[in-house]
Amino acid sequence: MKEQKGFTLIELMIALVICAILVGGTYSIFISQQRTYAIQDQVVGAQQDGRAALTIMARDVRMAGMLTGINGFNVYGAAEAITPTNSSSAPDQIRVVFAAEEFSSGGSSVTVTAVNGTVVTLSATIGTFFNSGGTPNRSYAAFEGEQRVYQISSVSGSNLTLTAAPSDNLGTFGARVFRVRAITYSVSNNTLQRNNGEGAQILAGGTNQSQVEDLQIAYQVKNDTTSWYNTPAAAGASNEDITVVRINLVMRTTIQDSEDQTYTRPGLEDHVGSATQDGFRRRVYTTVVKLRNF
Repeated sequence: MKEQKGFTLIELMIALVICAILVGGTYSIFISQQRTYAIQDQVVGAQQDGRAALTIMARDVRMAGMLTGINGFNVYGAAEAITPTNSSSAPDQIRVVFAAEEFSSGGSSVTVTAVNGTVVTLSATIGTFFNSGGTPNRSYAAFEGEQRVYQISSVSGSNLTLTAAPSDNLGTFGARVFRVRAITYSVSNNTLQRNNGEGAQILAGGTNQSQVEDLQIAYQVKNDTTSWYNTPAAAGASNEDITVVRINLVMRTTIQDSEDQTYTRPGLEDHVGSATQDGFRRRVYTTVVKLRNF
């Protein structure tokens, strides 16, 4: 009988150990590559969301104070055109006012017939055109010949009650009336939201790829082109004096990097950063907007 050849138990065990090492190494590389891909995919998602959101926000801020009715007109130095809300421990907010729709009734322009302090009487019943009951984009009015935007406190019949008194002569020449859109940018539940008064639209964050961590805004004012302020008041100025707006948006990944925990939240403007290492990768996006209508 011919001698039968085969593997010994020791040889088989050695082969199994070698195979296990090779499989383990391959699996480790696969897991590492998968983790790297997942993190980088989130970083890319955060970058795309941040850039797109900042572009839209910059466009709105740049248009602050611009009113476009049926025939079109501009408002320069509008007191309500930009309203900053600053916080040193939380995201900032900003409200910008622009874009107008002319008030008409029966195919004719509604005009001002009288002004008595903050009460403006119009040539037609207002109805729901301004709808000032908590709807920001319809809580503002502008009048032909005036270089301001006025916030509405109440509506009754054909009377608009404003928070500030307009010019008495608006009724003399029958100034046309416009409702004005106000848009508020804020951060809520790790999302950047754009609220036009009819509902909040999420521009960035709140996905399985990206979160919005912070929004910080600084301002330059007239006669000071070198300093930045968290509010115009810090420079002894008013909202009407704002000339340039700097917007900072902090995006971060949704998941932590399990291999590298050295990432921390950066400080921006007057918002102090955090020294806590949490593993979230972040990207900071900044744009500077020069106001067109001031």
